[in-house]
Amino acid sequence: MASDILLKVGSIVLLLGGLIFVHELGHFLAAKLLGVKVTKFSIGFGPRLFGVKRGETEYVLSLLPLGGYVKMAGDEPGAEVVPEDRGRGFLEAAPWKRLVIALSGPGANLAFPVVVYFALALAQNGTMVPGPTLGTVMPGSAAERAGLHPGDRVVEVTVPGRPAAPIRHFSDLRQMVAPRAGERIDFTVMRAGQRVVVPVIPAAEKESNPVETITRGVIGVTPSWPSAVVAPSLPGRAGPLQPFDLVVRAGGEPIRNMGDLDRALGAAACAPLPVEVLREAPLRAPGVALSTYEPMKLGPVPTCVEGKPAFQAADPTISTFVAGVLPGSPADQAGLRRGDAIASVNGKPVRSFRELNQLSADFLTGTPVKLGLTDGRTTELVPVDQEYVDEMTRETHRRVVLGFFPDQRGLVDSKALVAEEVPLSVGPGEALGTAFGHLGEVVRLTALGIARIVQGQISFKTVGGPIMLFQIAAQAAQEGWASFLFKMALISVNLGLMNLLPIPVLDGGHVVATLVEAATRRPLSIRTREVANLVGIVFLLFLMIFVFKNDIVRLMG
Repeated sequence: MASDILLKVGSIVLLLGGLIFVHELGHFLAAKLLGVKVTKFSIGFGPRLFGVKRGETEYVLSLLPLGGYVKMAGDEPGAEVVPEDRGRGFLEAAPWKRLVIALSGPGANLAFPVVVYFALALAQNGTMVPGPTLGTVMPGSAAERAGLHPGDRVVEVTVPGRPAAPIRHFSDLRQMVAPRAGERIDFTVMRAGQRVVVPVIPAAEKESNPVETITRGVIGVTPSWPSAVVAPSLPGRAGPLQPFDLVVRAGGEPIRNMGDLDRALGAAACAPLPVEVLREAPLRAPGVALSTYEPMKLGPVPTCVEGKPAFQAADPTISTFVAGVLPGSPADQAGLRRGDAIASVNGKPVRSFRELNQLSADFLTGTPVKLGLTDGRTTELVPVDQEYVDEMTRETHRRVVLGFFPDQRGLVDSKALVAEEVPLSVGPGEALGTAFGHLGEVVRLTALGIARIVQGQISFKTVGGPIMLFQIAAQAAQEGWASFLFKMALISVNLGLMNLLPIPVLDGGHVVATLVEAATRRPLSIRTREVANLVGIVFLLFLMIFVFKNDIVRLMG
């Protein structure tokens, strides 16, 4: 218990203290380089806990760890600069020098993530990551239409007019496809020992996050096989096999994923096959809604019926088998049951829950939806509205509910599903480029998020304060150093950009004041600076009150 508390307290001290130090160090070094005297370098505000003086600067740790400051000679309106410091005061410095000093703090906060991302990229070298072998090829996807197959190993990708790009890891494939929706890309794959060129045109798919909705290219492949959870193709046609049985052995061979099962079924050539499964059963205990999984030997089960597979994968990435129906929901009233498989929605064929979800985005409350099932039945359900509470803002929203869902059990270790694992290999140049690219994307999303909050398009209740930072730091520390540093870098970007807002007493306020002076060629009056500082302090005080309120509301649930 004591060690857990120490970890949590130490994590927030390291996170906040480290970022404050980075920010103030930027101001400090810029001031020193430009000949402005620094009298105090403080981590924290309020009463001094301890400190030392080296040369002309006092280095201090203060009581309130919610910020810090670099005190420079002559940096307050109307402050007298002692004779020996004349020419070294902050407000005496040329506007360009003050601009550089003001920007150096946020600049340091934006430079820090580059160091973190670069170090993390190099530190991950040698770790095993998904390779470029395809596991799942989703039905109806651009990859399936083009002729890519599960088990294909992508060795290079060619964009017309450019040299071929080698594919080392599955992440390389994502980076090539995402920005090229609608463009032809030639995939060179190894298939049964042969090099095959497959032209693919990625589909455009909208992807939403709390800040924006973007369109990216997708081809519908993953580096993992579906799990070997199966269901009869038609009810009662697969012998003793039941919907959502997890096959663990077939024909005496262990089965880790659907790739293994497909090979076993191919070797059986439609002959009956002895199968062992794990079957879900409700846990018989009062007041709980849990399941157990019973191992069962089913003996030989039919693998084909009239030349067609007797059972098939029930993984939602490649099927539409319904795993559960909420009692009283539109799906329940329409007669959907566990094990049903949906073949069409309003006359449009669907072969995976991915396709079904894309169509469901257009469903309207009260408007009937016609479902066709694979056994030939049809049914109709009427979507309803349901209220839910946003966990972050505690605001109430409404969403359309159908009342059925796919199999979502994490029964199989994800590593057992990966089609191929390869050691990560990233050189220093690539790591640095990736670090700057990642920083650019984080800066863009953070700046856009701040703008959306100011415009009222994102609720201010999403903004957090010290309590949220404590929770983030404590969770990241428990997840390990990589997670802690990654989140520290993310918060560093937020800190840097927030300090650039044109609010008096923040760095952005100093930037605006300096630019005004440079444009008018005369210094701002002492009275103007005093009023601006007072307005800035009052604004920040109210801001702190509101973010503390948000933190407390979230904490209290």
